[in-house]
Amino acid sequence: MRKREKAAYIVGVAAVTAIFTAITKPSLHPIDTHEQPDTIVVDTVVPTFRISAYDSIFQRYADTIGWDWKMLAAVAYVESKFDTSATSAVGAQGLMQMMPQTARAMGVPEGMERDPEESVRAAVDYFAYLSRLFRRVPENERIHFVLASYNAGFGHIQDAMRLAEKYGKNRHVWDHSVETFLRLKNDSIYYTDSLCRNGRFTGIETTLFVRKVQHKYSEYCLREERYWATHRDTTHYVPLGIPVCLEEDMPDTDTDNTTAQL
Repeated sequence: MRKREKAAYIVGVAAVTAIFTAITKPSLHPIDTHEQPDTIVVDTVVPTFRISAYDSIFQRYADTIGWDWKMLAAVAYVESKFDTSATSAVGAQGLMQMMPQTARAMGVPEGMERDPEESVRAAVDYFAYLSRLFRRVPENERIHFVLASYNAGFGHIQDAMRLAEKYGKNRHVWDHSVETFLRLKNDSIYYTDSLCRNGRFTGIETTLFVRKVQHKYSEYCLREERYWATHRDTTHYVPLGIPVCLEEDMPDTDTDNTTAQL
């Protein structure tokens, strides 16, 4: 009996050893870690409200004159629909539709009128120049006069201011005052007045230009407000390089995108 018990004991130990060896022996076919699914990492960036491909330029130069960059974007949209190759019937060129002589006066090298940065820089310099000319106009009204002069030229706006004052209106107020008399400069009763030193002018296009820019600016402000209201979480995923809020392509129905400057 002892021999049989000893033999059984030996067999049991051998079996346990075999099982342990099988468990601990390295696999002949190790797991290929390269075949494992990669960990998905999603880059996140701070959301950015955008209007056009030229926003960074608008932002950089608007700061130099204390304007909201969206106002520059509004002017560019009304003038050219953000088309840097645009040329008007009277020769205004580029993103901001500046007349060549005005662009040259603002330091734009010949042949660079369609360069977006040169166009915005020159337009901002011109806005600053016009703002100084209208320094007596209250700040809350001045933007109307600057925009109107950008489109029509300073001289015609001066004529309308003189007419407004002559007929008992405030020469430093745009709506229902200077705006009205700029439109009336197309009437011989007014453009033949000795106060009108720059002759006849069809002011309706300029007054519409000012309204369109102001309307577009208000639209951009509202869109930005709504955008940030839905993007309070700064970890919201935004693909790098993809604008989140671009100006829609709209049919070109405007007829007043001619900038008559200096």
